Amino acid sequence: MKYTDKLAKILGIILFLLVSISSLHTQAQSITEVRSNPTPNKVLNVISQAGNCPKNVGIWIISFAYMQEIYNIENIVIADTLPIAGPAKVATKRFRFVEYQAPLRSPYTSCVGQANFTTDPNSLDASYKFRFQNRNVYFTIDITNIPDGFGAGIKEEKILGLRPYAVVQFVD
Repeated sequence: MKYTDKLAKILGIILFLLVSISSLHTQAQSITEVRSNPTPNKVLNVISQAGNCPKNVGIWIISFAYMQEIYNIENIVIADTLPIAGPAKVATKRFRFVEYQAPLRSPYTSCVGQANFTTDPNSLDASYKFRFQNRNVYFTIDITNIPDGFGAGIKEEKILGLRPYAVVQFVD
């Protein structure tokens, strides 16, 4: 295995441990005490359409780039839903698309709104979206805008520390 592969796996394990330990600690806390440590590196403002919505929601996005015969980029993505919602589950899974669902905590059950992290529609990047409705938060990762022939996919999707987790891969 190349050095960058080993480094990516080690850093992924460290992030996994940090999120897992943090979630074990937060399970016993009240909603006003839930804090993520370390804090997410992307914070999105929630656009409220109705009800009581959180002000923002966070995502950890950690990117690794490495060169073998081809150039690869992997993004580890973890949505920080735990401060505003209960345990997440994978709700929908399709080619280049995954959606997670988690029940909103009582202060936010009336929320109808959204938060988006998107890049230029013509870019070769993922779109991340939070949707609040029906007493749930839905988190989606969508890379269906990337043309066929360009290597991109959601390599792994699961729940990590009660939060949505995915590995998104881009190959050039």
